[in-house]
Parts: sequence; C-alpha cells; structure tokens
Amino acid sequence: MRKSLANKLLIYFVVLNLLSILIVGIFAYTQAKDALILRTFNQLTSVRIEKKKRVEDFFQQCIHEIEAISTLTFSFPPEKSTVNLSHFISDHRIFKTVFASLLTGKQNYKSIYLYQSNTVSSGFQIKPKTGDLSQTKLQPEHLQLFAGLLPKNEISVRELLNPKDQSKTEILICKTISFQDQKVVLAFGINTEIINSIMLDRNPLNGLGKSGEAYLVGEDHLLRSTSRFQENSIYAVKSSTKGVKLAFQDSIGSDIFKDYRGVQVLSSYSKMNLPDLNWVILAEIDQHEAMIPIRNYGNSMFYILIILSLLLLGVVAIIANTITAPIRKLRAETEKISSGIYEQVTDIKADGEIMELVAAFNQMTQKIKEQQENLQIAKDQSISSMIDGQEAERSRLARELHDGLAQTILAIKMRLENTAPENAAAVLGESREMFSDLMTEIRGMSNDLMPAVLREFGLNHALGSLLQRIEENSLLQTDLQIQGDLPEISKKTETYLYRIAQEATNNIIKHGQAKNINIQLTQKADYLFFEIKDDGIGLPLNGIHKNGNGLSNIKERISILGGNVFLEEEYPHGLKVQCKIPLVKISV
Repeated sequence: MRKSLANKLLIYFVVLNLLSILIVGIFAYTQAKDALILRTFNQLTSVRIEKKKRVEDFFQQCIHEIEAISTLTFSFPPEKSTVNLSHFISDHRIFKTVFASLLTGKQNYKSIYLYQSNTVSSGFQIKPKTGDLSQTKLQPEHLQLFAGLLPKNEISVRELLNPKDQSKTEILICKTISFQDQKVVLAFGINTEIINSIMLDRNPLNGLGKSGEAYLVGEDHLLRSTSRFQENSIYAVKSSTKGVKLAFQDSIGSDIFKDYRGVQVLSSYSKMNLPDLNWVILAEIDQHEAMIPIRNYGNSMFYILIILSLLLLGVVAIIANTITAPIRKLRAETEKISSGIYEQVTDIKADGEIMELVAAFNQMTQKIKEQQENLQIAKDQSISSMIDGQEAERSRLARELHDGLAQTILAIKMRLENTAPENAAAVLGESREMFSDLMTEIRGMSNDLMPAVLREFGLNHALGSLLQRIEENSLLQTDLQIQGDLPEISKKTETYLYRIAQEATNNIIKHGQAKNINIQLTQKADYLFFEIKDDGIGLPLNGIHKNGNGLSNIKERISILGGNVFLEEEYPHGLKVQCKIPLVKISV
C-alpha cells in the first residue's frame, strides 16, 4: 500500500525527532551512568582508605604496646631452675600491673606465649573482659616458630596456620626479650574480632549499601576477614578475582568484575602496608544495587520520551497536512495531464518553495504539451519513412522484375516462337544461356532480400560475401576484420547487422566517393562493437545525409537491439559508423 506524502512527512519528522530525543537521552543516560560509577568508585575508595588506615593503625598500636612492654625490666629464673615459668610470669609484678590493664582495657589480644626453650615455655588464653589468664599448651608449630625467632631482636608479625583447623589460625606479634644473658620470646595473639569489627559494617549508611563489603585477602588468596555473605569465611573462602591479582601486583585502582561469589561488583582495591604480612584490601558493592539510581533515571526518561513523542506526533501531523495541501492539489492536476488535459494551475495559494513548485509545474505542463506534439510529428514521420522505404523497395523490385526478368523471359519466348525448324538446335543453346543468366539474376535478387549465405553460414560469411560482390561490381577495396571469438548471437541480430552493413555500404557507394571500405566486428567487455569505416568525403557540411533514411534506419535497428550509434569523422577524411550493442540483449 502506497503512503501519501503527508504520511511520509509525518513518519520522517516523528522518526527524526525520536532519534534526536533518543540520542540525547542515551547520551544523558551514559553521562549519568558514568558519573554514578565514578561517584561509586570514589565512595568505595574512601571506604577502602578509611578501613585500611584503621587496620594499619590497629597493628601499629599493637606493635607499639609490645615494644613498650619489651623495654620493661624482667628477671627470669635460670633455665635449669625448678621454678615454673608460667607461675613466675603470672606472679610477676609486671604481669599483675601493666599486663592486667593492657589486657582488660582494649581487649586487643586473646593469647600470650612465652618461649625460652622447647622445654621451658608457657601459653595463656586471655579471658574477655576480666583479662584472666588460663594456661594452654604450645603446639609444635608454636615451638618451631618461636625457636626460629629466639635469636632475633626485632618485632615481627606472623600468621601461624593451624593445619588441622584453619579457623584457629593465629596472628602473633613477637618480640625477643634479653636479660642477664637469657632470651625469651614474648608473643601476643591478636584478637581478630577487632579486625572483623573494622572491616565488617552492616550499617546501610556506611557507603557500602546493603550488598557492599570490605574484606582482607592473604597471599594464598584466602579471606583474612569475615565475609558479609558467608559464615566461617576466614581462611576458608578463596578470592582470586581480578582486583585481588592486581592489588598483589602493587596496583591501586577500581574496576568492575565478578567477586568471589561470581557476582558482578564495583570494586576498589590496593595492597595493605603491614609489617611481615602480604595482604590486600578490597571495598566492593554489587553492580545491581549501585545501578539502581541510573535504572530509575532511565525509566523516568522513558516515560518522558513517550509523552514528548505523543505531543510531537500531533504537532507534526498538523504541519505535514499544511505542507502537503498544495501538493495534493498538484497531484489532482497531474491526473488531468495523464488524461490529455494540459491546463495551467492558478488556484493554489502558497508562497516560497511551493509557489516555485507551482511555476515549475506549469512550465512542465507546457513542455509536455509541446513534447507530445513533437512526438506525434516524429511518429508520423517515422511511419511515413517506413512506408516510403517499403514503397521504394517494392518499386525497386518491380523495376528489376520488369526491366530484367520480364524482358529476358519475353526475349526467350519470342526467340522460341520465331525459330525455324532448321535453326532449333542453335536457338535452344542460346535459350539455355539466357535461362542461366535469368537464374543468376533471380539469385541476386534473392540475396538482396535474404542472402542464403546468411541463413546457412552465418553473419561472418554473409559480410564477406557482401564485400566480395562490392569489389566485383566496383573499384572499391574492402576489408573485413573479425577480432577474437565472438559469442553466439540471435538470428534477428545477424539479420539487423547485415542490413546495417548493406545500408552503410550503399551510402558509401552512392555518396561517399571512397576508395576503401573497412568492416570490423569485435567484442569488448560486455558489448559487441560493429564498425563500418570508409576514406571518402565523410558527412557534408550542411549535414544533408546525416538525418536521411539510411542513417535513420541504422539508428532504429540498433535502438531495437538496445544499443547506440556513434558517427565519427575520420582524419584526414572519411566517416566511421560505430554501433555499440550490449551482449545481454543479443545473445542466444
């Protein structure tokens, strides 16, 4: 179903404006989304930096406390003394004063270990709130660690993994204390709940929303702080995400990737600055939650787009109807033209381009009227030319029949009727020769109408025969050039090309005053080129032969074949008639 111009304008305007609104909307949405992601990254980075500083400060505080304790004066019993080291420590005045206040105040520690040798060592578990010590046995991994630290004097932080139960892994701050040629490793087990309380914050106003979390990861890619989503995650849940790998490469940044749960998150990551601990910290929030504001913004933009589209549709419909009203009037006038009524349009009220269109329409109407008249004249001339040609051909045949065949037959008849019996043999011989000449003349007339050689042997032999007859009956020299393997063409095309060659050579013989005639037939690309060239006087200056029946017939035949005719003056004299015919029109 065809659409009217008004409908097309309506569709084009609506589509164009919708595209404009859509492009602006997409641009605004993209900008808002990028701004939201940047703001979320900044917020996550702030949370990460804040928690990183608190954790690092906690470790520094613990280290400073251990350093302070290590500067106090201790007197240890001899190594071979029968005094139990644990009883000595628990009864020592320093442990009853400094340690008691330290342990019950901040609750930063959950265990204390003293190591003098594999046989002289003690361990204590610190009871929350009261700070009371309960003795515990050192495990083999404790003894191995402390034996290696005994010769060293600096404070060190160690993760002591429990191979049987990783949830019981300890983080120890160790210091070797020397007094009177005796060395004892003093180690405090950090209370990891304090680290968890720093990292795990379920308050939705903390900048991490409902799905965000900050967590620590060790160099084995296991979590070092409690997960918000999984219980018993410390040293149990593995996180080998893109952010973890980049942070361990000393990279600081933010990105979007899947976290250890396989959920797409926005993440900010960096490495922790902790002595002897190779940890990284990440602050993350689910992308779904982070993008809630932008989804709400997109929904609002969608509703606004629908409202604007409806308003725009009404406005554009009115504009399109106003613009196309004069055009609809012109369309009605064109229907009159198609029925043969050529009238000027005067009742359209418009300005600008519409008035120019009306003026152009009136001018077109006048030109169509003139062209129709000229076409009728050309049609009449073409029909007249065709009839004249047919009559000329009939007159020629009548003359040849009357002047040639009829006279010869009459002569033979009279010769036979007036022959005496004694001369019958001689007259019969002469009659045979006259009948032979008669048959030759009939064959010539037949060849002029439709050469047998064209019908039986094709165009190439027919053209050669035509040029041979020209040389036999005139002083002209001829040349036929067939270049390459020509495609197989239809019989109709062969007949047309042969007639064109006849027409052109007749014109050369009658008007050209030429000495040589050249016919060339060749294929180039998808076209067949047929050229007839002579070295005569060419076209007269007044062009008297240019539009004569001969060239007109050539152009009409080539036009029927879908080709074109080109006339070129040859230097220094002569004329070339070139016919260019598409092979698709003439192939079998």
